Amino acid sequence: MKKLRIGFVGTGFMGQLAHIANYAILPEVEIAAVAEGRTKTAEAVARRYGIPCVYPDHRAMLENEELDAVVAITWFDLHHKIVPDVLKRRLHCLTEKPMCGRPDTAKSLAALARDAGVTYQIGYMKRCDPATIRAKSQIGEWKRTGEFGKPRYLRVSMPPGDWTAGIEPAINCGDAPVKYAGITPEPAPDWMSPEIAASYGAFVNYYIHQVNLIRYLLDEDYVVRYADPSGVLLVAESTSGVPIVLEMAAYHVREQWHEFYTACFERGKVELSLTAPMARQHSGNVRIYRSANTDVSEQLVIPPRWSMAEQARIFVETIQRGKPCISPAEDAVKDLELAESYIRMLYGSR
Repeated sequence: MKKLRIGFVGTGFMGQLAHIANYAILPEVEIAAVAEGRTKTAEAVARRYGIPCVYPDHRAMLENEELDAVVAITWFDLHHKIVPDVLKRRLHCLTEKPMCGRPDTAKSLAALARDAGVTYQIGYMKRCDPATIRAKSQIGEWKRTGEFGKPRYLRVSMPPGDWTAGIEPAINCGDAPVKYAGITPEPAPDWMSPEIAASYGAFVNYYIHQVNLIRYLLDEDYVVRYADPSGVLLVAESTSGVPIVLEMAAYHVREQWHEFYTACFERGKVELSLTAPMARQHSGNVRIYRSANTDVSEQLVIPPRWSMAEQARIFVETIQRGKPCISPAEDAVKDLELAESYIRMLYGSR
């Protein structure tokens, strides 16, 4: 099979350690070029990973390279300008989460990908963790069979913690970040004041993963019903009536990562715990409780796979084998709509 030629936009911390490093070891992939405004750092990264070409921006790379796909790891408020240039060339694309800053922009990007007939995968790597996939499968099976009763409740808890898990520093040659020529950051939704926009930006940068994974695990849409004025709780309800609670900064941890999902049924529950995003070769854990004739607790054995590496593998497999995208743009639009709904409710409650 012909190797997939990928161009990278952005060689910062996440670009290097979470993405380039994982694509560089895939035998099906050739990293053809990188685009980065910091020339010295970009050249050092290219040497480290054997990437032949360096460009100052994505436009120059697109003009000069024959590519199959682009992985753009920049701040999300630049996606509104970078991603259309990629999709209009009918190239597959992956960006970090969130998809962009505004729901209306997200809809237009999803439409571009659909019209171009290409995959636009959003970097919800938690969907790619083998533990998440196993938990989702178990929840889905119980919902289909009704063996353990109806789903009653989904609780999610994720306080701020050490998300880097002690990973090594990225290459940085000290050249100052440069403004992206001709590209201004996407503004927040029009109705937001600067204060509200800052809160919205923080929420979608940090908790959009959980907003997304709730829908993935339940395989249902949901709506926000309540926003605690202190910003600790988001309360929601799924299409079938399952109550949902997202606990945010209820407490802080310094040297650990706490991220827990509990899907409760009438006679059982599925517990998923996920590791720090940058913890290599660590999957999450799944524990299943069943209450039938006897009570049974089962800790599942999950293969050790880094969700970031799995995300890269799945993106390549989707393109080469035509499998459904695990985190498509159309689905990611809903996350921004939910986030905006939550922020409206949060500031309306104060």
